[in-house]
Amino acid sequence: MKNRKVSAFIFGLTFAGLLLVLLTDGFGMAPRLTYLPIVVKNPLQPTPVGPVGGTFTALAVDPNLNQNVYAGSYVSGVYKTTDEGNTWYQMNNGLGNLKIQSLATHPTNSNIVYAGTYGGGIYKSSNAGASWTAVNGGVLGNHIVYDLEIDPTNPAVIYAATRVNPGLKGYLYKSTNSGLSWSLLLTGEAFSKLDYFYDIDVNPLNSSELYLTAHEHGFYKSTNGGASFFPINNGVGDWSARSFALDTAYPGLVYGAVWHDDAAYRSWNSGASWSVSRVGLPVNTAVFRLYTDPFGGTQKRVFACTYGNGLYSSENFAQNWTSRGLAGQRLYDFIVTNSNTPRWFAATESNGVYRTNAGSGSWKSVMGDLRLNAVTAVVKDEQLQRDYAAVYGKGVFEIDQSGLEWNDISISLTDKDVTDLAFHQGSLYVLTETSLYLLAGDNWVVIELPFDDNRYDLSELDWLAQKVGLPGEVLLDHIEYQRSLETDATNYVLPYRLFAFQENLYMATLDDSLYLRVDDSWEKLDKSSFIGVNLDQFMVNQILPTETGLLAATGTGLFRVDNHQEKWTLITEENREILALAKSHDCAIVAAGKGFLLYSTDCAASWAEVALEDWHYQSIGYLGDRSDLILLGSRENGASILLLP
Repeated sequence: MKNRKVSAFIFGLTFAGLLLVLLTDGFGMAPRLTYLPIVVKNPLQPTPVGPVGGTFTALAVDPNLNQNVYAGSYVSGVYKTTDEGNTWYQMNNGLGNLKIQSLATHPTNSNIVYAGTYGGGIYKSSNAGASWTAVNGGVLGNHIVYDLEIDPTNPAVIYAATRVNPGLKGYLYKSTNSGLSWSLLLTGEAFSKLDYFYDIDVNPLNSSELYLTAHEHGFYKSTNGGASFFPINNGVGDWSARSFALDTAYPGLVYGAVWHDDAAYRSWNSGASWSVSRVGLPVNTAVFRLYTDPFGGTQKRVFACTYGNGLYSSENFAQNWTSRGLAGQRLYDFIVTNSNTPRWFAATESNGVYRTNAGSGSWKSVMGDLRLNAVTAVVKDEQLQRDYAAVYGKGVFEIDQSGLEWNDISISLTDKDVTDLAFHQGSLYVLTETSLYLLAGDNWVVIELPFDDNRYDLSELDWLAQKVGLPGEVLLDHIEYQRSLETDATNYVLPYRLFAFQENLYMATLDDSLYLRVDDSWEKLDKSSFIGVNLDQFMVNQILPTETGLLAATGTGLFRVDNHQEKWTLITEENREILALAKSHDCAIVAAGKGFLLYSTDCAASWAEVALEDWHYQSIGYLGDRSDLILLGSRENGASILLLP
C-alpha cells in the first residue's frame, strides 16, 4: 500500500536528481550562507480574488423559523443565514474540525443543532449555532460522520453513520441522551467484505423501523430500533446504495438511491421488494441523495440530487423524473423551506449553495462573496507574462496583472476537475483527475495517458483529496465511475502532478511512477539512472530551480542544495511544511505553507515572513512582471493577492 509520503518522496527525489544533472554545467559554487527568516511583526492583509463558490456537503433548516438555514462547508465549517441565503455568517466557535459532512436540527427546538465532521466526530450547539461542544461520548472523536438522524418522535434518540480513516469499516451508533453517550449497533464487519454506511433513516410513523444504506451491499432495515438489521435487496440489481427517502403520506412507500445507472428504486411494501424507477433521468446518472418534500400533500414530490446532472424531481411516485435545473452540477444535499416564500436550496460541489423559489427553474447562487474553492495550481507564461490559475471544479482562468480580473478560458473544457497546470514550450497543459489536455488556440486537445491496470484505494488518494478539497471516498467513487465508462479494458494511470523544465514535460502518477513526454508518447523513467538526493525522510511537495541551485518545499521545511552539491540544507525551522514555491524574473522567491508566507529578494540568501490566515496556501506565483505582487491559492479559501513591502 502506498501513501502520500512515499509518492511525494519518489517524485521529489527523482526529479531533484534529474535537475541536478541538468544544472551541473555552467554554474559556479555558491558561498555558504546562514538562512534565518525574519518575522514581519505587522501582518499584511491579502485581498480575496477569483470566483466565488466552494463544496457544501450538508444543509439543515430551523423547524420553527424556515428563513434560518444552516450550510456545512467541507473545508470551512458551518454557515448560517437568517434571511434565506441573502447573507451568511460563519458559525465556528468551538468547532474543532471545520470539515463538515452532515447537519441535523432538532425537530422542535430551534436552539439545538448537530454537526457531523469529517474525522472529528460530532458537535452540538444549544444556542442556534453561536457555539459548539463536542458530543462524542469518548468513542466518536476521530470518526467521519456521514449522516446524523434524529428520531422525530423522541429527539433524545440520535443515530450516526460513521467511518474511521483510513479503514473501510463502517459504524452505526445510537444515542438515547442527546449525544452524551453512544452505543454501537452495527459495524461493516457484518458483511463478507468490509463496508461502511452513508445514510440512516428513521420511519417517522414507526420509530422502531430504520433504513440503512451500505456503500457496496445495498439496502438494509431494522424493525427493532437498530438491535438487528437484515438486507432488503429483493429486486435491487445495483448495490451501490447511497440514500433513502420515505413518504409519510403513504406508509410503506420508500425510495432508494444508488450510485450507478439504476439511479433510483421504489418500494410500496416497506422495502420487501423494489423496482427500478429511473425513467426521465439521464443515462449514467449517479444519485447522491433523495429527499421528499415535507410540505407536500397526499402525493409528495420526491427530489433526486444527482452527481453531475443537477436536480430532478418526480410528482408521480417516481414513475418518471423531470429536470429541475442546475444542469451539470454535482449535488450533495437539498432542502425545502416554507417561510413567506417557499424555496428550494441545493448544496453543490465547488459551486456553493443555490436557491430558487419552489417550482421555478431559475436558480440563483447565494454565496455572496464567499470564496471557498481549492486553487490547485498557479503558473506563468514567462514569454508573454500571463498568469493562469486552476480552480478545482471550475476549470482554468487567465488573470490580469492586477490579479483582480479572472477570465475563464476553459468554458469549452468539459472536465473542470483541474489538479495541476504546466507551461511547456509555449503551450498550457491542464491535468485533471483522469485526463491531460493541451490548449491549442481555442481548442482543447486530449493527450493520451500511459496505460496502467492498478486499482487505487482511499489511502492512496488521501493527498489528492486534501489538495482538491473533497472527501476521499467521493473522489474515489468519481474516478472509479469515470473509469467504468471507458470502453477499453485497460485503464489509464492516475496522474497527480505536472512539471515542465527546459525542453521536457514530466508527469508523476499515484502509483509512484514518473513519466517523460517524448514526441507523442510517454517514457517511463528508470529512477535508478538519476543521481539520488537524500530526502528520504521528507515529504517533497515541490522542487524549484534557482540561479544558484535548487529549493525543495517539503513537509519538514524549506531545503536548499547548491549547484555541484548533493547535500540538502534546511533553511527554515524544522517541522514546518512548505507547500508551494515560486520565483520572479529578478531572483525574488516566495514560499508558502499553512498560515504563512516566506519571501526573499536576494536569491534565497535571506528571508522575511508574513503571517496569514490559517489556510493551506498550496499554490503561489508572482503577477505579471512584478516582484512585489503575489497571487496566493489556498485549499480552503480560494485565491487572494498580497502586496509585499
